[in-house]
Amino acid sequence: MAASYPLLIAAGVLVGVGTRLASGCTSGHGVCGLSRLSPRSLVATLSFMTAGFVTVYLLRHVLG
Repeated sequence: MAASYPLLIAAGVLVGVGTRLASGCTSGHGVCGLSRLSPRSLVATLSFMTAGFVTVYLLRHVLG
């Protein structure tokens, strides 16, 4: 399924805004931040993972 250009642009903007709000990307917090024992990265990684779990649960079991 091909995505339209406006959808791709919107997705890119949302990723950029999320990266800015979290002060880094998911991989950066999960790999580099946790290895440095950064409390900010621990909170960010837990937030990302929780949001992912909730999204999958809702999509598969509630809206399903």
